[in-house]
Amino acid sequence: MLTIAIVCGAGIATSALIAEQVRDHLTSRGRETHVVQATVMDLLSPDFQADLVVSTVDLPDALGIPQVSGMPLLLGTSPKVTFDDIDRLLDRIDAGGEGGRR
Repeated sequence: MLTIAIVCGAGIATSALIAEQVRDHLTSRGRETHVVQATVMDLLSPDFQADLVVSTVDLPDALGIPQVSGMPLLLGTSPKVTFDDIDRLLDRIDAGGEGGRR
């Protein structure tokens, strides 16, 4: 099962709001994934594992985990863009393409 990390500055309220939206979207698409809340510091841990990150903060590309901006979900401006990006990246990972740290 793929893991999606939802990252915000503190890893509490904002990530909880976005995690719920991502879970609802993936459930409606029939996708089984593990959605977890995390902080930037969590990502820096060598033990951290995720296939995809949805974040409201800028993260370095050197993390080696595909990233999607969570800001459209937080602001409600165009959540479809974020959901489309998530779906596209998960499809690529499922097909054996790049994924995150495991």
